[in-house]
Amino acid sequence: MSVKENVDYIKEELSTQESFIENFFKLEKFYKKYKKAIFAFVGIVVVAILVNSILNYMSEQTKQEANMAFNKIIEDPNDLEALNKLKEKNKKLYNVALYIKGDYNNIDIKYLDVLAQYANAVNNNKIEDISKTIQNQNFIQKDFAILNRAILETKNKKYEEAKKSLKMIEVTSPVYNLAKVLEHHLVTK
Repeated sequence: MSVKENVDYIKEELSTQESFIENFFKLEKFYKKYKKAIFAFVGIVVVAILVNSILNYMSEQTKQEANMAFNKIIEDPNDLEALNKLKEKNKKLYNVALYIKGDYNNIDIKYLDVLAQYANAVNNNKIEDISKTIQNQNFIQKDFAILNRAILETKNKKYEEAKKSLKMIEVTSPVYNLAKVLEHHLVTK
């Protein structure tokens, strides 16, 4: 190595160290200037993490309490204490519990209320109410309801109405085969 190369190497090293020290002083100057803002930001982040953790924990506890109350209702549908707790903790699960209990009048969930109306109509053998339920676009058991209406119409000796009802069930429906069985019975009527 020549002296010139050594001098260039030393200059380069000094310039690198000088750059490092210069950046360090810039960082220190930045830190001193924005020290309060940095601590405030870090504090806000820590508080946000803590609040989020606490809210998640409370939400999980509420879900567990609601699930325990729902399990009690499944075992004993007349447990009013569990029903009230469920009403307080989880309104949707409360509506499902009302459906299980057979209290179809107070349900207010989109699809479950229509199922409740349908169950109420079937329990009371009201063909008109079943027809209204079938027309509701939120009703998810339409073909099954049509079959039930046809069965009730057959029981009430309204054979022509039952035949019309059965024709409403599509070939792709899971209850189509049952409808065909009833339709074969109605051929003789």
